Amino acid sequence: MYDFVIIGGGIIGMSTAMQLIDVYPDARIALLEKESAPACHQTGHNSGVIHAGVYYTPGSLKAQFCLAGNRATKAFCDQ
Repeated sequence: MYDFVIIGGGIIGMSTAMQLIDVYPDARIALLEKESAPACHQTGHNSGVIHAGVYYTPGSLKAQFCLAGNRATKAFCDQ
């Protein structure tokens, strides 16, 4: 019996599992993946570039979200 079952071992499934472990350290978590390894579909086929938002109008909402996402991604990777 598991407390949480996550379907998919891509970036979203793995990130969800990490967040659940942080919030519920004693929870029993199962991550199900149909492939033989994680990140075999969309997650494994992206360019791996952290988008900097250089093409958006400075100060626009898109630019602000892009910069915030860039910082959050770097902080997540450092963690």
